[in-house]
Amino acid sequence: MEVHHHSHSEKKNFKEYFLEFFMLFLAVTLGFFAESLRENLVNHGKEKHLITGILADLKKDTVDISFGYPFQHWLLNKMDNVLKIPVEKIKDISTQDTFYRNFAIFYASYWVFVQNNNTVTQLKNAGGFSVFHNQSVIDSINTTNNYYEAWVKLNEDTYLKAYEKTADLATQLIKLPVLPTAFDDTSFAAIPDHTEVFTQYNRILLEQLYSYIRYQKGALLFYIECEKEYYKEATQLIKFLQREYHLK
Repeated sequence: MEVHHHSHSEKKNFKEYFLEFFMLFLAVTLGFFAESLRENLVNHGKEKHLITGILADLKKDTVDISFGYPFQHWLLNKMDNVLKIPVEKIKDISTQDTFYRNFAIFYASYWVFVQNNNTVTQLKNAGGFSVFHNQSVIDSINTTNNYYEAWVKLNEDTYLKAYEKTADLATQLIKLPVLPTAFDDTSFAAIPDHTEVFTQYNRILLEQLYSYIRYQKGALLFYIECEKEYYKEATQLIKFLQREYHLK
């Protein structure tokens, strides 16, 4: 007959338990730090990508504003030329030629700046600036965008409403062309020469038209000032972000 002996395992001492606990704790801690490091690296990559996009949008903004200035000042010049014509001389056909050649330009066209905000919109849709680690960067971006919304966009609406009021009243007094679809459109060239273009000479409506033109001019002047301030803020933000993220 065989006799089976049951082996008795030795009890672990305190040091062995502590070592096992320490190794388990170390593994969990290192795993946590590794995951945190991986997340930080991913977020840093996203942040750099977003900043690059914001910089590209801001640079486009400054180019667009600079491109628009000459055209806007051309429109202002045309408004000034019209406002120099006395209302009482409107019936004169030669005067109407001068009036029409200038008025048709700012009746048929306008220029407004539209912010390039693809990256900021992407940020908002993704839940905001959660990947950004620098609060001063977040504040600076928000300040520039808030200025656009509160001043540039708001005064753009004011200017466009003034433009529409002028155009609406003008259609009651003048035979006007169809709005052109491009700067080289033949509508600009098809300006009547030595032809009566006014359909009526109601003094009250004519004075009102002049008032609308003056208001449109003032709205455009103020709008240009808002564009200039945004240009200044955008330029400062570009320099700040380039410095913070060591970008060119």
